[in-house]
Amino acid sequence: MKWDINDIPVFLSVYRMGGIRAAAKNLGIPKSTVSRVIARLEEQLDTRLFDRNTRQFRLTDEGAVFHSYAETIVDHAKQADAAMAGIRHLPTGQLKISMPMAFSREVIGGRLSEFHKSFPEITLVLQVTSDAVNVLREDLDVAFVVEPVESSDLMRQVISDTPLIWVASPNYLNDFDIPDSLEGVIPHFKFCEHRYRNNRLEVNTPKGTQTIDTSPLLSINDPVILRDIALQGGGVALLPELYCRRFLASGELKQICPNIRPRQRARIIALMAHRRLQPKKAHIMLDFVKESLDFYTKGN
Repeated sequence: MKWDINDIPVFLSVYRMGGIRAAAKNLGIPKSTVSRVIARLEEQLDTRLFDRNTRQFRLTDEGAVFHSYAETIVDHAKQADAAMAGIRHLPTGQLKISMPMAFSREVIGGRLSEFHKSFPEITLVLQVTSDAVNVLREDLDVAFVVEPVESSDLMRQVISDTPLIWVASPNYLNDFDIPDSLEGVIPHFKFCEHRYRNNRLEVNTPKGTQTIDTSPLLSINDPVILRDIALQGGGVALLPELYCRRFLASGELKQICPNIRPRQRARIIALMAHRRLQPKKAHIMLDFVKESLDFYTKGN
């Protein structure tokens, strides 16, 4: 193609406005620029597009042919722009995410049908796991994980941040008188999450920072199962406050030793690869998860 497609709007403006002066005013550019564009088009097309005289500025027969194609080009450009805008506003395609078991079951699972109703063109692939994930190798759009995670250059966004609290069932507390001290709670602390196993768990106490040896404890990689054990009277559990609110409100669990506070918090973060333009559907999922978390929190 010998001519510049960017000259089309100028050509059409000259035709619609009936002259170079009016077209220049309409486009907000110098009259000389409009004249150069028309002259360049005529030279590149090797034909005269307009008949010019002091009274009128009209298309030649060749100009009329070019005009019909020019209008089609502009129409197609507008349609393409509208189509792309539609894609941006109505995302489609696969969205691949990962999420911890407890969070997916407690917070998200019951609302996935609402997500599908709101965004039927998104094909959601949800990987439920409490194991470490590799966002890049597994081609994940978003990975929701529990801190701590290995340092990386991935984008991070905090989704939930709640304290770890000591809880037990009323029946267990009726059977055992647990003093409000670290020495009092340790004999009853017999199970914990994997992430605290074989670690020195630091806690803030009225006596200062102390540590708990968690290596002898039974470990499970799901805090909801630990909560169920506590509900059944199995002992004292150290759990994210997020998953205990409903049971604390109903009296099925009791918080103990509030002055013994683990320094580590139960923090869920979203990990995404660095990209100049993040997929809109990934941000839609982030908003949906935050909305679901708010719904879960208020419901509890």
